[in-house]
Amino acid sequence: MNKYLYILFISLVAAAEADAQTAPVPGSNVDAPSKLVVNIVVDQLRTDYLHHNMPRYGSGGFRKLMTQGMVFDNAVVPFLPVDIASATAAVSTATTPRYNGIPSEEWISRKTARKTSCTADQTSLLTPRAGGPTPVNLVVSTLGDEIKIASLRAAKVFSVALTADAAVMLAGHCADGAFWIDPQSAQWTTSDFYQKRMAEWAAEFNRQQTAQRRKLLSAQPAKTASRKTTGQRNDGRKDVPSYGKQPVYAKSPSVNRYITDFALRCVEAENLGGDNVPDLLNVMYFAGDTRTSTYDGDTQIAETYKEIDNAIAALVSGIEQRVGKKNVLFTVTSTGYYDQPVVDYPQYNVPSGTVYINRTANLLNMYLSAIYGQAHYVEAFKDNHIYLDHKLIERKRLHLNEVLERSREMLVMSDGVSDAYTSFGLQSTPDAELLKLKNGFNIDVCGDLVIGVSPGWNIYNEETHEQQKAKLYGFRFPIILYGADVKPSVVTSPVTIEQIAPTVSRHLRIRAPNAARKQPLY
Repeated sequence: MNKYLYILFISLVAAAEADAQTAPVPGSNVDAPSKLVVNIVVDQLRTDYLHHNMPRYGSGGFRKLMTQGMVFDNAVVPFLPVDIASATAAVSTATTPRYNGIPSEEWISRKTARKTSCTADQTSLLTPRAGGPTPVNLVVSTLGDEIKIASLRAAKVFSVALTADAAVMLAGHCADGAFWIDPQSAQWTTSDFYQKRMAEWAAEFNRQQTAQRRKLLSAQPAKTASRKTTGQRNDGRKDVPSYGKQPVYAKSPSVNRYITDFALRCVEAENLGGDNVPDLLNVMYFAGDTRTSTYDGDTQIAETYKEIDNAIAALVSGIEQRVGKKNVLFTVTSTGYYDQPVVDYPQYNVPSGTVYINRTANLLNMYLSAIYGQAHYVEAFKDNHIYLDHKLIERKRLHLNEVLERSREMLVMSDGVSDAYTSFGLQSTPDAELLKLKNGFNIDVCGDLVIGVSPGWNIYNEETHEQQKAKLYGFRFPIILYGADVKPSVVTSPVTIEQIAPTVSRHLRIRAPNAARKQPLY
């Protein structure tokens, strides 16, 4: 089926389902739409850590949400891999990277064959948009978009987040503002996609928070410095693990209160929830672990969760006092992954190793050259994705699927490679065990070949010094709904983050995002 006809078909089906979702819900415990929806995403929030640290919480944060709200205790992310960008995009669009176009924070651009950000505008090859991060790569509508559409732009939509990726993915295409913390200055910043000039209240907040910024810039979470210096590689040389786009201070527990203070200032300055047109505020916090060892105590994790609890308590209290509990609906969830501490397996005689993606790509190119003639078949590579030169393959009148299958046969013979997947294979596989990989693969931006590594192995790029982080996915995390007459309850059956936006849409009696395929949570 033609690609565009297929997309149209999916959109029509989703729209029909969304229209059905706006009908009154039998037995619903919500009588009227809220004036404000506060959508909270906590990066790397875990159910086990949430419960373990319960004695340390006050009465107004997690304890209040979990005793007075509807708690879905067994949520999952229906795709792999997961990072901040793909998770927040899934929350806002109610669908997976396969449809929303955001499989990761970065990938290789098909136009330039170079690394690009998920928020970079590559619509022009020669003059990429220079005005800051945009949602141009997000190819479906978001919850914020649908709120704007339903209200004929009268509703207000804002995002406040630790990173630009999260702020943009949660904000969507027509938000009034998306704000995040600048990695160098610790000031709040935005993109001219949303605001040509920083809102005066936001600029004033930056001027008033000099002391808080200095505190953040000088902050070093416990024992993070040793992780910034290195782990040992199998060849005896040293790696430098990275925290990605954000500096170490951005993952200090105190950053969460800084986020709350700015979010509350946004609510006040923009008068969110101040009329009968429902508004949306997206907020993202951080709950990750920056320890270097798995056995250096619970101190840092406990501190992080206590700070998040305090931050959420302040946010909930401030908004309830301003808008009223029955006029606001809070949703809380996680990004659904967890960065694992670096482990030096060889020191403990545990089988492990490194797959050097640049060497692997070079060997693959030599292999294909031996079969099809000397040429540069491998165009680029990043993490565990390898991109082939489609134009070259077309000029040589080769069948892409055949070249991919040959490539796969070679890759699976490499040390540390547990399996390799082709773009055609991931799109067409009926294998239920590969469903999460299929959902996390987007044909337009992902590589032609995806490498799976054996347990204990990692992927390292010697040219860029990038190392793919080990992440934990098999853990439980919550989805919590609180406020707006939501009745307290605990649901243990599995749910997904795809269901949050349809639930809010039903509550507001509007259409769900146009690629939503899941039913609301209630």
